[in-house]
Amino acid sequence: MGLIKKFFEEVTFFGGVFFYLFLVVLFYILGKTDYSIILILAFLFIYFVTFIIRLFYFKPRPEKTSYSNFIEKIDASSFPSVHAARITFLALFLIFSFTLNYIYIFMIVISWFLIIYSRKYLKKHHISDLVAGIVLGITSFVLSRIILL
Repeated sequence: MGLIKKFFEEVTFFGGVFFYLFLVVLFYILGKTDYSIILILAFLFIYFVTFIIRLFYFKPRPEKTSYSNFIEKIDASSFPSVHAARITFLALFLIFSFTLNYIYIFMIVISWFLIIYSRKYLKKHHISDLVAGIVLGITSFVLSRIILL
């Protein structure tokens, strides 16, 4: 396995569900229950929208994923990218919820870019899937600001 591929397999973890839920729990433990609730609601919104889209529109991943049932078929669809939506929401949430200096903002943006790119590099998504995921993440963030804050 190539070193670059291994790097992107590790990077993509930070756009994954376990890291996201880790942050939900971490904010809860730190007494930021409102942040945990916002993250959970955004998570549910992203998955709901993605499920509805994938229910009616199946787009195979660049590296095809086999499936044998309905749930696996939904997961095998690549549009929109849930990783891109989650990490876009998280990046915006962190940048706008905390007083951060430019170095931290730069690090968040670079991390966001690497995670998004990892999905393309690992052949999990097409560019259109990633763009749709970014739009979904931005939409989730804007709605969370309008509704909850």
